[in-house]
Amino acid sequence: MTDGDGDTTGAKPNPGAGGASRYLDTQGVYRYVADRLGRASDWALSPHAAGLGNETLFLVWDHRQFVLRRPPLDGAPADAHDPLREYRALVALDGTDLPTPRPVLACGDASVAGAPFTVVERLDGDVLRHGEPVSYAASDHRHRVGAEMVDTLAAIHGQDLDALDVDGDESALSHPPLAERVATWRDRFARYRAATDRPVPGAGDVAEWLAANVPDPAEPTLVHGDFTLANVVFTRAAPPDLVGVLDWERAGVGDPRLDLARLLVTWFETEDERAGLPYDLAPGFTTRDGYPSRADLRDRYEEATGRTYDHDRFFRAFACFELAAVCEAYYRRHCHNVSDHPSFAALDEAVPRLVERAQEIIESDESI
Repeated sequence: MTDGDGDTTGAKPNPGAGGASRYLDTQGVYRYVADRLGRASDWALSPHAAGLGNETLFLVWDHRQFVLRRPPLDGAPADAHDPLREYRALVALDGTDLPTPRPVLACGDASVAGAPFTVVERLDGDVLRHGEPVSYAASDHRHRVGAEMVDTLAAIHGQDLDALDVDGDESALSHPPLAERVATWRDRFARYRAATDRPVPGAGDVAEWLAANVPDPAEPTLVHGDFTLANVVFTRAAPPDLVGVLDWERAGVGDPRLDLARLLVTWFETEDERAGLPYDLAPGFTTRDGYPSRADLRDRYEEATGRTYDHDRFFRAFACFELAAVCEAYYRRHCHNVSDHPSFAALDEAVPRLVERAQEIIESDESI
């Protein structure tokens, strides 16, 4: 999941044929895709409600199935909500052993359909956003879900950067140093709160603690940027196999501890930890018997990569703070009527809870 920032794009609702998207000219999409893939005798666009960032639609093109993504109506910073940036990452990763959607085409000309958009192949499987499949309800399968997550993250961090050439376009695929990243998110959160015109108790204190406790950098690796259960695809039937990693718009070269921390703060061990958070942000099923603990995930990651996951309090507190800022941006869109996503209104309570969770991590000296 990523945040929105800035002014509106100027794109106007234009449903086109079938009204699949309120914000995209579907006839313009058809013409562009037909020019590149050939005309289709049977085609359809249907909205996909899950996810909180880019608008996502399913595109059927005769016998082929794709996913089409376009940015939200309001603008976004360079490291968020940019499907073209994600597309460049997928092109760089295509042909590696990582399970990623195959890139098909990208349109950067907003005049074609009202906004830039990308098309990638659709992966077959389930995203475990709201719950586990019934077939997974056994201890060995639940353990395997965690193992698949960690092993895939280790594979991402183990990619040869020179071979991928993901660092070649600095403006598109790079992450700033940790101190700069903390300052950026501190500034964004403050601006988002000003736009929603509400206080978020503790946000300033957390930001100050993060700024004062930035650790030394780790050796940089390829990072995903938002590696959670909401952004991966598993097989529908047991045993669980992770068959796809989605949402690469925040991928780049950076500190791998940030990726692991994002996974850990969205991997709940008790119901109390996830209380107050909507399921779009916080799947609750990892609290069930058989799922590995956060310590289990960390230990498996360290064994798989040979790296030490240190400064846990900083990275998990920062992951909570960053997620709170992202959600405040979504809530801002709800308050300013630039999105009618049904989950955005619920973020009124979720943002303070995420900040509170960051405070709990900091103040209790809690560590994995």
